[in-house]
Amino acid sequence: MPYPAYAKMTREDALAIRAYLRTIDPAPDKINSNRLPFPFSIRYTLMIWNAINFKSGQLMPDRSRSAQWNRGRYLVDALGHCGTCHTPKNIMGAEKDSAYLLGDTLQGWYVPNITADTRKGIGGWSVKDIVAYLETGANRYTLTSGEMGEEVVHSSSHLTDADLEAIAAYLLSLKPVAERNQQPLDARDARMLAGQAIYKDNCAGCHNDAGAGASGLFPRLAGSAAVQSDVPTTLIRSVLFGSKATATAGAPTGPAMPSFAWRLNDVETAAVITYIRNAWGNAATPALSQQVRLVRGSGRIP
Repeated sequence: MPYPAYAKMTREDALAIRAYLRTIDPAPDKINSNRLPFPFSIRYTLMIWNAINFKSGQLMPDRSRSAQWNRGRYLVDALGHCGTCHTPKNIMGAEKDSAYLLGDTLQGWYVPNITADTRKGIGGWSVKDIVAYLETGANRYTLTSGEMGEEVVHSSSHLTDADLEAIAAYLLSLKPVAERNQQPLDARDARMLAGQAIYKDNCAGCHNDAGAGASGLFPRLAGSAAVQSDVPTTLIRSVLFGSKATATAGAPTGPAMPSFAWRLNDVETAAVITYIRNAWGNAATPALSQQVRLVRGSGRIP
């Protein structure tokens, strides 16, 4: 329950949500008893967590910025609570302000960086690209699936164009964190050569020899922030277990990627992912067969 974000809402919006919820017909639901282990089963411990991590108070506008920028920040930080998934957490599960929206591992997936970083974030996207992604689940670079697909279907696809443009303007204003330049692996590296051969046999048919994909159908791999993320977890899961894109009114096809777990072993999977992460101008750390083994052993997460 992301109440640290909801606490930033205006009173009017909080009451509007309450008014809407009161119009929904109740549904039978079995109430399960608290199964949290000690000491988390003691609700009073939340007082300690709040004292350390919780900041109360409505999000106030920054008078030095435009109305659109402030609206975007409000939607991202309060109503949309984007940081609940996209901001890394400390040992107590609170958001790290110093790593705001820089991406994090969550429930076995890597939630991407959504700052204006041009390599690992969405800095290469235009306002139009971000609006299309949040409104339809697809743009010229990629498609939504999984938990983000649910967000698009049930939330952002219902926003006005003005609100989506405000979100885009705000996110693109977030300067990337300065990092050491990542150098791609040498194309003659054994892992790159093996990965390239596997890619041509299994991936190029949809994603193209140049990793360009097909707009609205198959994600672009060249220059992809998701591909070049800090850890290759999501890419490993996609190769092993496949993926199903979200279908919306604006992008009704919802194309799917098959599982390659039956076809590629751990070493081969690591090689093709390493190639994808370091080809066509991409640059990222190699995937390891040990990482693939761990993901394969965890089983498919819906």
